[in-house]
Amino acid sequence: MTIGYTGAWTPKAGLLVRDNASSSKPVSQSVKVKQMLALVGSNPVELDTARMDKMQLRKQMKGFDPANVSVKSMGTLSVFLKERGLISDVTAVTLSNAGDKFDRFGIKDPDAKFNALEYFATQLDNIQSNNLKGNKYANYLIPEFKKAIYVLQNLETYGKSNGPMERPGSSVSAKA
Repeated sequence: MTIGYTGAWTPKAGLLVRDNASSSKPVSQSVKVKQMLALVGSNPVELDTARMDKMQLRKQMKGFDPANVSVKSMGTLSVFLKERGLISDVTAVTLSNAGDKFDRFGIKDPDAKFNALEYFATQLDNIQSNNLKGNKYANYLIPEFKKAIYVLQNLETYGKSNGPMERPGSSVSAKA
């Protein structure tokens, strides 16, 4: 027995109708999520893109869109980055758990698309409100969820760029 929505169903005029178009469209962000992402900001040094260029990973990351990613690809991506030493074990688990958490709410299709940035921003908001209520464990989760957001943002930027990227704070020197 399943409680809640399963699969791609949408309420229309009091009935549930299968929504076939939802799997190809990115999920839109709410105002609260946009505010949360603005508060989190960005950290361009969270992911070593210069090292990624040396490993020639641009082809694998080309066109990465965290607003339209599947549960399965999040798990694969986290393992891929961790194996190459680009993210920590904890960040890899945080990224892959996005899919696990999403699946527990009734979505059984590992290829179902969701907005990973929205997911992490919503979870971060929930964690921060729990922290205000006295949940001390939340203090340890906040930096990890922020790291996950930064990694996703940096992967999106890296996947959309065409040439080698320079890390902020470092300079490219020409040898004569």
